[in-house]
Amino acid sequence: MIFFNNKSKKVSADAVGGVKMQTKSKAKSNFDLSRKNAWLLWLCQCLNISVIALELSTWMLAIIALSLAWQALLLHQGREKGNSLSKNKTVSGHTHRQNSRQNSRQGTNVSPIVLGIFALLGCVAIVITAKEVGILASMLHLLCFSYALKGFELRSRSDFYQLLLLGLFVLAASLIFRQDLAFSLITFALLVLTLAVLLQFFSFEKTFVTNIKVVVILLCQSAILAIVLFLVFPRLSPFWQVPLAKSAETGLSDTVKPGDIANLTRSTKLAFRADFGQQKVPNYSQLYWRAMVLEEYDGRQWSRQHKFTRNKTAAAAKNFSFDNSATGVSPLSYQVLVEPSFQKYLFALAPSVVTGDAKGIQAQADHTFNNSKIISQAKSYRLTSYLTAPLTLELTKQSRQLNLSYPQGSNPRLEQLALQLQHNYVDVQARAQAVLNIINKENYSYTLQPPLLKNNSLDQFFFDTQAGFCVHYASVFTFVMRASGSPARMVTGYLGGEYNGVTNTGDNTGKLANKGHLSIYQYDAHAWSEIWVEGKGWLRIDPTSSVDPERVNSGWSTQLLQQQSELNNDLFSLYRMKNIAWLNALRLQFDALDYQWTRWVIGFTTKQQYDLFKNWFGQMVSWKLALIIAVSLVISMSMLMLFLHLLNRSKTKPQSLTKWQILYQKSMAKLAKQGMDKPSSMTVNDFAKEVRQQCPELAIVFTRLSASYNRLCYQTLSTNEQEKLMLTMQQQYQHFIQVLKK
Repeated sequence: MIFFNNKSKKVSADAVGGVKMQTKSKAKSNFDLSRKNAWLLWLCQCLNISVIALELSTWMLAIIALSLAWQALLLHQGREKGNSLSKNKTVSGHTHRQNSRQNSRQGTNVSPIVLGIFALLGCVAIVITAKEVGILASMLHLLCFSYALKGFELRSRSDFYQLLLLGLFVLAASLIFRQDLAFSLITFALLVLTLAVLLQFFSFEKTFVTNIKVVVILLCQSAILAIVLFLVFPRLSPFWQVPLAKSAETGLSDTVKPGDIANLTRSTKLAFRADFGQQKVPNYSQLYWRAMVLEEYDGRQWSRQHKFTRNKTAAAAKNFSFDNSATGVSPLSYQVLVEPSFQKYLFALAPSVVTGDAKGIQAQADHTFNNSKIISQAKSYRLTSYLTAPLTLELTKQSRQLNLSYPQGSNPRLEQLALQLQHNYVDVQARAQAVLNIINKENYSYTLQPPLLKNNSLDQFFFDTQAGFCVHYASVFTFVMRASGSPARMVTGYLGGEYNGVTNTGDNTGKLANKGHLSIYQYDAHAWSEIWVEGKGWLRIDPTSSVDPERVNSGWSTQLLQQQSELNNDLFSLYRMKNIAWLNALRLQFDALDYQWTRWVIGFTTKQQYDLFKNWFGQMVSWKLALIIAVSLVISMSMLMLFLHLLNRSKTKPQSLTKWQILYQKSMAKLAKQGMDKPSSMTVNDFAKEVRQQCPELAIVFTRLSASYNRLCYQTLSTNEQEKLMLTMQQQYQHFIQVLKK
């Protein structure tokens, strides 16, 4: 990976510990990376790729892991060759270091042909899988693949800079998929580490920890200007659209089969947050967060109606309003902050209307909301809901026909049951209750690991396996109601949420909140049904309440929590942290910080920027904006100049001398009393020759003392070797004093 240096000519010199280049151009072309920096650079590659590893395919991770392991092996081989040379005592200090590096470079040299073939095969694999993984993922694969291979060809400084620059691009690309506080802090730490490796290359005399401190100080100074620009610089829309990665989509899907939502229970990712301010948080059983209404059923899966039909029926929703003065229904205002899902659907407690800035939000006739663009970053919007108000009171002919249709003969046993219920129960609500009674009284179970169904057969589930998740029960209920002649549809979204805050009673049961928010995670995904009742509109029916009432009324039961913990592959699962009180308290505190980070930093909108600027500085005008930026720039540059001044002053301070430097200076002082002064421009070896000519009696003892001093100053020695050589130099100094007295 490392030690690929251009060979350069040397000139003979007696200066110990260094070699002068013939010309300045040769010095610029020479690239020499120490073994310590080489391992640090390799570590940076591993860490930078690890933050984006979840977005890469398994085969690409295998290729990158193979490349990094290969580079580590080459580095280790270079070290062994360097150690073998250190055993040769006839090699001088400088010659030893040069030979060690050259032999290490020969051991780590990779044939350009082999490297080219490897790169070509990797690019072909990326092209072949591009259609499957999407454009964004393919670009990401190419970036990480280039980053891994670049470590094999570090032959010049430009290669070194390119490798570090690729690492910065990888860190920036990782922020496309996640921007939460924890991930941002990790990315910042890796940025500091990468820049410290760059600084270490130029400041090799300093420790790596010192260089990290310098980078942190510089970044903190530049943060002043960055914060000001973040607050006052106009927030422009991107000039291009980031291509969608198929693997980036999270959350619910437009199509649902029995068992699909159960897969989301393995994910502890945050879906969205809701802030009710000082209002009373609704009871858990009222927190049905509506995302999509599935009205089409083909015998195997439920799906949303076609986009053309949905746009045609959404016209009525644009003029939707609610007059609560006539009915006395209390409005509930709240703010929703959605995490990036790379999908378009939003979340609401139906029925709702958008309040405040509704830019880009499209209301649908089925009381759902869509964003005009794919949600690739955190989005905030405000809604007002009327939870006790009825949904649509009028059913169009087209909607009735759609919500009564089902494939004839797809589930014959359920169709027979539906006809029987239709005959026994004329009232639609009584018929629905009869279905719920069957589920409640029979031997049905609610589980996250339902048995597989042949062709997603609802007959097989209802009459044979009788074990399923919310989608199983909602699918069966909706099918039976349709087959019995009652319009019905399935709704997917999320149920409940975890309250994080303070209430007036000290609990989280939905009392008046003084401060806090609801966090809704992917494992809160849920499905329920709606039936049409004349004069009452669409009524929500949740069949899950008949098989597992605890799931609907208060959350997951203990049995389901145990199943979720076993299914979750995340080592740091939220549920595992909930079992430990102090860890759960820390988790909630960090969640509150993350909420504020997402709300005020990630979700900082143009309107918020304008309102903030207006509150601080009055009416926004161009000259005020320019003045603020100019003042911030001056302050940042002044702080930078002050830091550089203090840094230069610290460099000019006399540094403490080592033991061998003190001994050598003492010997120089003794010789100076004898009339033999050493010029500052003269090397140690040249001065030893001068002493031999002027005072032959001191030739042997002073030459040995000088040789020991050179080795201690310029050779890489272990601690034990330094101590032994220092003891030898002390004995030589005592001998030197004895001879000098004679």
